[in-house]
Parts: sequence; C-alpha cells; structure tokens
Amino acid sequence: MTTPQQPWPQQPQQFPGGQPQFPPGYAPQYAAPKPRVPGTVSFASVLGLVVPPLSALLSVVSFVIMLTMFSDILSSAFSALAVSGFFTLAAVVCAALWVVFSLRMRGGRNSARITLVVLAAVWLLYDLYSIVIFVLNVAGTFDQFVHVVGSPTVLIGLAQMVLVLVTTVLFLILVSVKPSTEYFRAMAGR
Repeated sequence: MTTPQQPWPQQPQQFPGGQPQFPPGYAPQYAAPKPRVPGTVSFASVLGLVVPPLSALLSVVSFVIMLTMFSDILSSAFSALAVSGFFTLAAVVCAALWVVFSLRMRGGRNSARITLVVLAAVWLLYDLYSIVIFVLNVAGTFDQFVHVVGSPTVLIGLAQMVLVLVTTVLFLILVSVKPSTEYFRAMAGR
C-alpha cells in the first residue's frame, strides 16, 4: 500500500507464476552480448588501415620523383603528368575511403565489408592491368628490362604492384571465410 508521503510500492511487484506475462507471440527480448571480433576481420581491417595509405604514399612519392625528373621538359610531358597526377589524387581519396570503411567493418557493418570488397576487386583488376601493361612494355631484351627497372619510379611501381596484388587477394579471402561471415551475421541489426 502507498501513502501520500511514499507514493511508490514498498515491495517489488509479484507476477503470477513468478515471471511477467507477455502477449502471445511476443517473447521477452534480452540484449545478447556483442560477439567478439574474429581474427580474420581484425587482420583484414589492419590491412585496410595500413596498405591503402602506404600505397597512396608510394604514389605521391613516385609522382614527386616524376615531377623532378621531367621538370625540364614539363610542357611536352604535361599530359602524362596530368594523368599521373589524377591517379595519384585518386589513390589518396581511395586510401581515405579504405580507412573509414575498414574501421566501420571492424565494428561489424556488413555494408562496409561489401563496399571494401568492391573497392578491392576494382583495385585488383587495375593492378592486374598494370602488371600486364608493364610486362608487355618491357618484354623486349634483357638490356631494356634492366634499363627500365633502374628508374626509381618503376621500382616504386613494381613494389606497389606486388603489395597490392598480395594484400587485395588476402583481404578478399579474409572477409569471406566462415568466421567473418558469421560475425557479420551476428552483428546484423545492431
């Protein structure tokens, strides 16, 4: 019983049968604990946080080296420098997207995983195209290969191609194995 000085009941409310009754078809909803992030998702997000910014940094360094190499013939090589500048800027923008979506993927957002899979597939296709073009351009003599590979921008580009090839394939595998898909299913609707 309540009084005006104490308007709240003194004892907890007793339910018949000891449990509160819910309408038919409505079960009690309890918050399940947040699932632990599997190692596959953690490593994939680390790849997404480290490799794209590193690749963008290599692109910027390569572009700066190319600017210094072609500074005396800048007017005649303007179109090549403009294209290279565009791809360098695109690499920086994509690296920023990778970082943002990698953090969201680690938090369990499946939409971020899907976005990163699309970005990884496009990046992998572009990298394979670059490898094919490189091989076709230096498929001549060994002397031509040694001369081309001696350029600092080519060395940076080769390192970048190998890095991207390995990490994008590894990323695609990591986000599609069973622990990763189970984690994203468990995080759906949170």
